[in-house]
Amino acid sequence: MPSVMGKRFECSDHGAQYMVTKAGAGDLSCTDAGQDGPNQLGKRYQCATCEATLLCTKAGTGIVCCDGAPMALLAAKTLPSSD
Repeated sequence: MPSVMGKRFECSDHGAQYMVTKAGAGDLSCTDAGQDGPNQLGKRYQCATCEATLLCTKAGTGIVCCDGAPMALLAAKTLPSSD
């Protein structure tokens, strides 16, 4: 499935659901989890090549991939201090 902003992506084989928050040119798919474990609820994942970004809305047993490559977990943004 191509990534279209605002659309839901569901991995029915692994029970996970995602929301596309930034569209990209790659095709989305799911695969079995590796050593790092399955995707985590509430975390954002980004494709290294097309920059598509997904938010995990329901955790499952697999990992999301873009063009066959696993998507990387995005680090949390640091907020400026209020001092």
